Amino acid sequence: MHLFFTDLDGTLLNDKKQITPKTLEAIDAYITAGNKFIISSGRPFNNIREVARRTGLDKYQDLLLICYNGSVIYDCGAEKTLVDLRLDPKDALHIIDTAEEMGLHCQTYSSTKVVCRHHDPESDYYAHQTQMEYIYDEDILAHLDEAPHKALAISMGDVKKLEQLKEKLAPWMEGKLTTVFSCPEYLEFVDYRSGKGSAVKYVCDLYHVPVSEAYAAGDANNDFSMLTAVGNSIAMINGSDEVKAIASRITKEDNNHDGLAEILFRLATE
Repeated sequence: MHLFFTDLDGTLLNDKKQITPKTLEAIDAYITAGNKFIISSGRPFNNIREVARRTGLDKYQDLLLICYNGSVIYDCGAEKTLVDLRLDPKDALHIIDTAEEMGLHCQTYSSTKVVCRHHDPESDYYAHQTQMEYIYDEDILAHLDEAPHKALAISMGDVKKLEQLKEKLAPWMEGKLTTVFSCPEYLEFVDYRSGKGSAVKYVCDLYHVPVSEAYAAGDANNDFSMLTAVGNSIAMINGSDEVKAIASRITKEDNNHDGLAEILFRLATE
């Protein structure tokens, strides 16, 4: 049995946020052969479930979802959350306050929606990319029906500001929070035990598969820990130079041209 971990945006999904018929056929062949297919994304849980429903992946009852960059692991077959790491709401608010003092957009999440104070180009961009709904209100905490899984700072014009925010908050975060760039414009704040790499190790232990035998595919810097955790790391040809530099192999095609299909078809026959 193979374990295959894949990122969504820029990897499994094309730029129209769809999975092409050939890649769906490859996934079906791979799963039908008795292998495990695991989605691993920085996106929220409900959003990933909606992507699975929209693309038809929800028909596979034993699908596993790694959400919020490893803060949540969900077993669709058992309808059970296996890992659930959250931020203290007051910590999320401190991150937002600090980011806004630096002129940065920052947001957090309720169980169903994105929550931030201001409607701006960054929120429009994120909404377009994820199809998620927003709540705009000065009182962030009033809309958090449960402790959030992450906070996200976005900068479309001055990415260096995100590095400055990370450096400013580093002493305060030590021992409780960590950060990851899911793309150059997104800086994510999550529980220090989170990370796609940690989630990979958890799932490999769950299925008694050595990490050295697992496969993972990604395109962005938040995939680093996942790709370095497994023995078979796959970078999308459209991925960042940093990701391609650490991968075992690079796909021949990009995410718009069934980059993962060839690999999944091959694994289905092994």
